[in-house]
Amino acid sequence: MPASPDTSGAARRGLSVYLRALWGISPRLATLPTQGDAARTLLGIAGSRPVLRLPADGDDGMQRARAAHAAAHLAHGGAQQARAKLKPVQRALFEALEDARVEWLAMQTLPGLRRLWAPFHVADARWGNGFDALLVRLAHCLFDSTHEDPHDWLTKVRGLFFAPDGSLALDTPARLREAASLLGNDIGQMRLPFNPSGWQVEPAYRDDNHHIWLPDERLPPSLTPLELELPDTQGAAGSDDADTTFERPPPQGMPDPDAGDGADSVLRIEAALRTLHYPEWDRLIGRLRPHWCTVIETVAPAASASALRVDVERRLARTVRLLRGAAVSDRRPTRGRSEHGDLLHTGALIDAGIALRSRRDPGRRLHRDSAARVEPVEVLLLVDTSASTAFELEPGRRVLDALRDTAWLAAAALEDAGHRSAIQGFASDTRHLVRVQRVKDFGERALDGAVLASAGGLASGGSTRMGAAIRHAAGQMRSARRVIALLTDGEPHDVDIHDPRYLTDDLAHALAEVRRSGIATLCLHFAQNDAPGPLKRLFPAGHYRSLRNPDRLAHALMACIAASA
Repeated sequence: MPASPDTSGAARRGLSVYLRALWGISPRLATLPTQGDAARTLLGIAGSRPVLRLPADGDDGMQRARAAHAAAHLAHGGAQQARAKLKPVQRALFEALEDARVEWLAMQTLPGLRRLWAPFHVADARWGNGFDALLVRLAHCLFDSTHEDPHDWLTKVRGLFFAPDGSLALDTPARLREAASLLGNDIGQMRLPFNPSGWQVEPAYRDDNHHIWLPDERLPPSLTPLELELPDTQGAAGSDDADTTFERPPPQGMPDPDAGDGADSVLRIEAALRTLHYPEWDRLIGRLRPHWCTVIETVAPAASASALRVDVERRLARTVRLLRGAAVSDRRPTRGRSEHGDLLHTGALIDAGIALRSRRDPGRRLHRDSAARVEPVEVLLLVDTSASTAFELEPGRRVLDALRDTAWLAAAALEDAGHRSAIQGFASDTRHLVRVQRVKDFGERALDGAVLASAGGLASGGSTRMGAAIRHAAGQMRSARRVIALLTDGEPHDVDIHDPRYLTDDLAHALAEVRRSGIATLCLHFAQNDAPGPLKRLFPAGHYRSLRNPDRLAHALMACIAASA
């Protein structure tokens, strides 16, 4: 007989470190002595610290899969449910759906869990069409969206569980309970028997979900009272865990409700105008995480407009006059001679005079073709206000000042040429807080006192989650000719992301999204060195400029706008 795995020594300490590192939790670990237990009541949560009893059978992969599944319930599980009004079949379905829900949420945060659990999901049509078999086949279908099962009822459940965009449709306990009731009625219509007492929990790493339900005094007491805070008879999992108490963390993938709107963030939120949620592309799972980033829109805090006004008015006339020549025209090119038009065509008049002297027909195309106005361009100038922009170029002048002034001068030149423009600053502090500050709205004048005060109030801080800022900008634009101009000194970065490609790939995905909607995108990159960055390959030719001279930024920006519009 092979020896049982060591769940009281090094193996237990390894699991304790594993759970703390990935989930930030420290359940009490113990051994469940009964082998082959169909019920497998592994997790209890009634005490101040959860209890995780792992069966003695199972290799390291099995034990880790069991522990990770329990941790998914602790991290993402909802409130305990009442058993009332649910039949055994409906309770079993609720548990299967809840298992799938918490694992799906866990894999959004930790995609590597898919490799851990996947070997246990092997059920297919060969397992049969009894209710027990359908439950295991259902677990496989909900775990792996690419798995094909021919059973119509399983197709129906998958359609209820997932929204058309691949996100969770059954995302609340009430919706899960309603779905379990409806699906249980289907099982009744199919006349499929179910024996709860003999039901073997599958896949093998899952437990009987005793912790999901509120205590019921009508049920016999458990032979293994996991709900009690048991003495750790198997040896301590580590002295650092001895006094740890359990507090269920907020679900991963959702903002922490105790965090407020940036209450403890490095970014100041003066007064939120609105809070919106946007998806984010995860390259590791190859799809969008829905409602993943929280964008909080505010008005930039007002500073004294007088100092900024003196500076910009000193440079305004000369700079805007130069920029006007680079600005995109609001008229179509003329097509030469025409029978109708606003002006006479000089060359046509000369030719007509020669024709008359030669007694030939001068023709009627004597006018210059009218240059019909086209719809003005709508340009949203998105200014990076992250911490790196606090770098001083010279005493009293930061990178942020150069980017801000460039955006303001471009807005003034566009306004002078008859176009519409807006300016917004952005920075981030994890995906839970992407701050967008409105400096100039469409319709406001660049020289308005409120605009100058808001521009002067921009401050450096935080990180650069560019994808969320781009998606938010795109949602505010309505004209036929639209341009989003990104002004930055860096590249995508945030403190909660350690994969160097993650946010760059999300930005690429966001740019592709907005281009498909008809919005042109460009980037003006103020680079303090010659090292190539990842942004250049994300923008079309002519839509990306990288400069080290801050005095040339405005002209380069207008050239990019003219090329992209």
